[in-house]
Amino acid sequence: MSNDNQKIVKNVFVNFLETNSHRKTPERFAILQEIYDLDHHFDIESLYIQMKNKNYRVSRATLYNTIELLLESGLVRKHQFGQNQAHYEKCYFDKQHDHVIITDTGEVIEFCDPRVQIIKKAIEDTFNIDIHNHSLYFYGTKRQTKN
Repeated sequence: MSNDNQKIVKNVFVNFLETNSHRKTPERFAILQEIYDLDHHFDIESLYIQMKNKNYRVSRATLYNTIELLLESGLVRKHQFGQNQAHYEKCYFDKQHDHVIITDTGEVIEFCDPRVQIIKKAIEDTFNIDIHNHSLYFYGTKRQTKN
């Protein structure tokens, strides 16, 4: 992640923490940076192991608490891809995208299709509402190739 983007997300997080009277700890900022250096979805256990391997002194409790703050601040998005474990992704700079979950392999494919925005607009007009965000998941299995 570029230094400019790191500064932006850190400032967003600092403002959120200050506004909500939360402590600004080095562990919280280390977790934020680690997440924003990732380019894929993650679960808390894999993030914990990754940070332990880099010799960060971060407990699972700190990770869970910080993830909650990052969710509240809009810097991280949570997904439940059908299995029990929640997955997360950074989202501050993301364009809207949707997901296909391949249930037999656990693979997650991100896609962006402008037709989804057309449907969103039609729903807004039909129900006279403003939709601020959405999540769309398709679940499927790989097709067997014929020989």
